[in-house]
Amino acid sequence: MFRAIRRSWLASPLRYAAVLLLGLALAAPVCAAPPKRFDLLPVSGPYQVGTFTLHLIDRSRTDGFVGGPREYMVTVTYPVAPHAHGARAPWLEAALVPEWSATTAGYGFAPGAVDWAGARRPALVGAPLLRRPHGWPVVLFSPGLQYFRELYSSLTDDLASHGYVVASMTHTHEAFYTAFPGGRVVRGQALEETVESTQMWLDTRVGDARHLLDVLALSGRGFYPGAEPGRLPPGWRGGLDLSRVGFFGHSYGGTTAAETMFFDRRVDAGIDFDGRLSTTYGPPQDLPYGPTRAARFGLDRPFLLVGAQGHTHLNPGDPSWPQFWGNQRGWKRDAHLPLGVHFTFSDFPAILPPLGDAVPAGFAADAYGTLPAAEAVAGSRAYVRAFFDLHLKGRPTRLFDAGSPAYPNFQPVP
Repeated sequence: MFRAIRRSWLASPLRYAAVLLLGLALAAPVCAAPPKRFDLLPVSGPYQVGTFTLHLIDRSRTDGFVGGPREYMVTVTYPVAPHAHGARAPWLEAALVPEWSATTAGYGFAPGAVDWAGARRPALVGAPLLRRPHGWPVVLFSPGLQYFRELYSSLTDDLASHGYVVASMTHTHEAFYTAFPGGRVVRGQALEETVESTQMWLDTRVGDARHLLDVLALSGRGFYPGAEPGRLPPGWRGGLDLSRVGFFGHSYGGTTAAETMFFDRRVDAGIDFDGRLSTTYGPPQDLPYGPTRAARFGLDRPFLLVGAQGHTHLNPGDPSWPQFWGNQRGWKRDAHLPLGVHFTFSDFPAILPPLGDAVPAGFAADAYGTLPAAEAVAGSRAYVRAFFDLHLKGRPTRLFDAGSPAYPNFQPVP
């Protein structure tokens, strides 16, 4: 399934997303064994992490999908005070569990084979922010087209454990489903690709990111920005350093990171995990190639490309990466995972190994490739951390030029 999906993605992100849902109508056998359960892997940094969610409404924008004010959801993860206590956050909001269960049944998971509802992140709900004199640098995250922030929690929680406030978005009405407070679930719109619609999707994402930076600045002054009544974690006021801002994303989220940097100088550095820097791709699509502004003009701030299965700036199969590379004026590096696939950079390598025989045959390799799952997780975490440590904290590294024997499948591209 995922091998076919990967080829489809090279042609079109919408077709790629559509294929993922084709299996929903497939019947699966009833599972009689006790459900397998898992928790996300522990974080690798020196800090425990806390988390909370925000329902945000931007009344200055009209939602291009449905009209009315734009609303979206955010998860914020951050370093917490020593010896903090609290309940561990669920991997999925309760309202999303039926949606995800139906999706995985379409991939061949037997109904009831996995306790998706019981999965927990290492993050503690609402724990006090660990204070430091000048606040923590801030990093935004955006998921792949039609996907949701929860599927990347292993990366975002881990980055927070190394001394960052990380704010992850789900882009409502584009995403397959988004859970809002009170159990409300908003399912995604049927997306039809045109030159105008694909540009609207990207513009909406960039608008979400820029609004989120405004909201985080407001929260740093002690104002709770959510649509419903709520409180910020103790110690939040004055706890963010918005003079140091990064942005990373997977697939269309990487496209979003680069394009947000083009329009908003508040973002100092960005990473694109396997996302084309274009809205339309040319052949075999029936639409002209439409490079983003970041690809056409480059950026004057640091940007990292990380690709899989031949996706590098040397591969003309995706003209946007060579175009961006030639125009990029700031620091630039390219890393490649020959044995990885498009979703290597998601939570799949973190959550599938503990599930054992509950995982359908061949699904793991299709989901994250043939490199060891532990390396996929640790290597993705290390590249994100090293990049933002270098460009937001000034900590030197040779990782992007020499690689590391700890992650032999992550290869620097000249």
